[in-house]
Amino acid sequence: MEQKKQITNIEELVDWITSIHCCFDIDIEDNGLYIQAPNNADVFINFEKNDDIGDILCRTIELLENFDADERFMELWSKDFAERNNFKPSQFIRILQEDEASFKELAEELRVLTS
Repeated sequence: MEQKKQITNIEELVDWITSIHCCFDIDIEDNGLYIQAPNNADVFINFEKNDDIGDILCRTIELLENFDADERFMELWSKDFAERNNFKPSQFIRILQEDEASFKELAEELRVLTS
């Protein structure tokens, strides 16, 4: 419960995530928060400067929980992508599945933080 009180703004959220999970790369942008998982899959949480941190946390949890490795694979995979990145399809889907698991773990930790 105490940790919930500590997260009062987006900077504190970023600090909390990076202190627990140093393998996530997080950037605050003018219109949102960009979270990159250990293998480079990413999600972007759109928000306005005056949005309530509770609302931002809820949207963040939802996006992290809904990250789908299969969908991302279908969005990105092509022969050109494979050649540029030197990936086989099976390698790339495993990478995305690992990031999906990382996102879901982070979402669960955020859910506990906000409950």
